[in-house]
Amino acid sequence: MASNIVPGNIEGTFPIAGQDNSSQGFRDNFTATKNNFEDAKTEIEDLQTNKASTSSNTSFNNYTVSEAVFKDTALTVYAHGTTSGTKTLDHTNGHYHTLTTSGNVTLAFANWPGAGMGRFILDITYASTAHTLTVTAATKVADNVTGWDNALDKITVATAGRYLYEFISIDAGTTVLMHQLGKLYANT
Repeated sequence: MASNIVPGNIEGTFPIAGQDNSSQGFRDNFTATKNNFEDAKTEIEDLQTNKASTSSNTSFNNYTVSEAVFKDTALTVYAHGTTSGTKTLDHTNGHYHTLTTSGNVTLAFANWPGAGMGRFILDITYASTAHTLTVTAATKVADNVTGWDNALDKITVATAGRYLYEFISIDAGTTVLMHQLGKLYANT
């Protein structure tokens, strides 16, 4: 953003020593100074409102950040707990969701980003092989998803345990791509 502050509007050599100076020159300098202070106030308030901060949560309001290098970052984990029924993976809650089944679970999605790629990882523990996971009709399931039944939009696992799934959308959730990242086995 270019600054609206124009120091050149202030006559730095006015008043001129040893001569009669017009009062209009004083008024012009005071007006230019006042206008520059008002512009500075507006620009400083804009910086305070829209800055990235290390002391609070910062929203970039969907602005593009480019040529950034991230180090030692983490994803927020959103724990749904032990549950059944319809569970919504909400993008505003973070990208990594966990849940343990206490019955059948039906997934829903909310707040995919309007532009770019949105992504969820679901870390689900099937407490029983009787528990199923149903996905939305918009979900396109990869062939590596264990227990997938295309006719029912449902996953039934043969072995209870912990499974990792990834869901990706590049069109705000109109189409959701799903694949299985793996199954975690207990150490024996």
